[in-house]
Amino acid sequence: MSTSSAVSSEPSGALSTLSRVSAWLFPLLALALATAAFWPAIDYPFVALDDDANFELNYRWRGWGPEQFQWLWNESHYGHWHPLTWLSFCAEYALWARGPDGQPLPEPLHRTNLAIHALGALAFYFLSLELLRWISASVRARRGAESAREEAATNADSDRALLLRAGALLAATTWALHPLRVESVAWVTERRDLLSGLFLSLTVLVYLRGARPGASWVWLAPALALYVASLLSKAWGITLPVVLLALDIYPLRRLPSFGGEGPGWNRLVSEKLAFAAVALWGAAKAADAQADIGAVMSFAEHGFLARAAQASYGLCFYVLKTLWPTDLSCHYLLDVDFRWDAPIHLAAMAVVVLVTIALVLLRRRAPAWLATWFQYGVLVSPVLGLLQSGAQKVADRYTYIASMPFSIALAGAALTWALRTAPQSRRRAAYALLGLSALATSVLAPLAWRQTQVWRSSKSLFQRAFEVQPDNYFVAHNLAVTLYREQAYAEALEVEKASVAAHPGYGNHQARYTLGLLYRLTGSPELAEQAFRETVAIAPDNLPALREVRAALTRRGDQAGVLTLLEEAVATAERNRREDARRPLVPELYSDLAALRTQRGEHERAREVWERARAAGVNPSLTENGIGRSHMAQGRLDLAEQHLTRAQQYDTRNPELMVDLCELFLRQGRVQDALTNVDKVLAIQPEHARARALRSQAQTRSGAR
Repeated sequence: MSTSSAVSSEPSGALSTLSRVSAWLFPLLALALATAAFWPAIDYPFVALDDDANFELNYRWRGWGPEQFQWLWNESHYGHWHPLTWLSFCAEYALWARGPDGQPLPEPLHRTNLAIHALGALAFYFLSLELLRWISASVRARRGAESAREEAATNADSDRALLLRAGALLAATTWALHPLRVESVAWVTERRDLLSGLFLSLTVLVYLRGARPGASWVWLAPALALYVASLLSKAWGITLPVVLLALDIYPLRRLPSFGGEGPGWNRLVSEKLAFAAVALWGAAKAADAQADIGAVMSFAEHGFLARAAQASYGLCFYVLKTLWPTDLSCHYLLDVDFRWDAPIHLAAMAVVVLVTIALVLLRRRAPAWLATWFQYGVLVSPVLGLLQSGAQKVADRYTYIASMPFSIALAGAALTWALRTAPQSRRRAAYALLGLSALATSVLAPLAWRQTQVWRSSKSLFQRAFEVQPDNYFVAHNLAVTLYREQAYAEALEVEKASVAAHPGYGNHQARYTLGLLYRLTGSPELAEQAFRETVAIAPDNLPALREVRAALTRRGDQAGVLTLLEEAVATAERNRREDARRPLVPELYSDLAALRTQRGEHERAREVWERARAAGVNPSLTENGIGRSHMAQGRLDLAEQHLTRAQQYDTRNPELMVDLCELFLRQGRVQDALTNVDKVLAIQPEHARARALRSQAQTRSGAR
């Protein structure tokens, strides 16, 4: 053996050992780091950002039985349909997340979130490893016979295996430890991101395994099953069929027309048909869930250019925050007066167009970067605002899946550089990749740890968001409410003032109402009444504010003022409804106004109010009953019977409607009909006071004892 061969054989043996150890050490390291970086979240409480509505005030998920299963499958909640995610919560509540008083415990749910993210990091490690194998094969193919001769003289397989695993570790650490992941991990509500991401990574991993030369179509079945699980967790991956086709082009190079070897378009498209069908089903369920809460903005409100500007802004925002993750927030507000032609939006659109053109022109020299940009854009497209819902412009959680191509591209670039070095230098190259992983961990893990602590309470969460965006009326109002609950009234008042100043219109009317409460608590009753009046003026459907103003007028004996208040509230509500069909109908306004008219003996005016309510589309059982009672008060008993009977036909189990009809029968002298109907009421509500009184009257008039 020559000296040169002896020198090369000794390190290759050591490297071979390290390569074997890395096969289990690196994935375990990815798992452990993903757990450690977010560890502070394991004992956090629920936060007042959907957690309260989803878990503390929602009882329908608490248990493990047919009632819960039917609910989670058939109904959406707060604009989302993700039955598999709810199923995981139901299981936890039944097993270990239920307190002695029946209330859900947040700590076990947080720990499960962290465990799922750690498993997601593990799955992403193996997904990256598989993709890096394809990239490695592509690099070797381009280098040709010369590369084969060089590697034949070394322990190339062992070297390359270590490089691949080091690259996969680099991808896993840069993705899993990034502070942009904190929102999905530390927020119990966003378990849907974690489960969807885990199953989507496994879907692509299995698909890639099936794409290997000579592999069977059988692999498509488990890939499809995992894809269904991902969409049942959250409709994140509805664009996956397009992503898979993009992967076929690069790095899989399965299309001859793109310089590769493979089955061609017909086979590749046919492989995706089942995925496309499932994706369409998932998209339809997601759209229905959003429509249920009226969250989707129309094109009249948010036009095509506005959506294009918002999408471009989002594409740039997520890249910049990935590279420089500072000033992160739980809520980035969509501008109330959004302008597509604002300088920042024009700049974002220009950047997106120029980057796309540049990458297309460089596609032969740098195909990986065009593939990364395309796959990123496709993955993030469902949440770019093209189908805008809600008041958020962008969100940290939207990067959970969309940022995966960036980490793989970074690892792929490092691997490509390493494979282009001389085979004798692969050991140093592998150590260099491990050094990059260590550097990424040392930078990202502390940032993730610090960002996780922002989620330790509702107060810290909203305070940080308010610091990042002081003109964000949404987080200002939520912070004010949190301070209000802590009885920090003076501080809450100043924050709520900022919220109202940032958005004085209808969309922020609850902040005005809270402002009135805070003025009263801080000893300013006049300012409180003024805030309540302003609330009613812009939002007559804010019934608590209406009651506050009405109570103040009643205390002053101003009945005419109450009447004017209600008349103006009804007129404003009808005008708002005509301008925006999503504004709620407010039956209470009509019933209160009609009751006041009746109290004043103005029965004809009361009937006109009810007819006005009927024309506005208020519940017909309520309006018909109101019209009938007005006729009855005026002695028009035949007309009253027509309307009261019609009201009961609309709502056959409403005791109040049945009692009104019983009263009419008594006035008509139809005692037996009255007794028959009142007995039906008492069968439903045995203690119904008015029904019992009418029964006593009917029995007296019929001579019964």
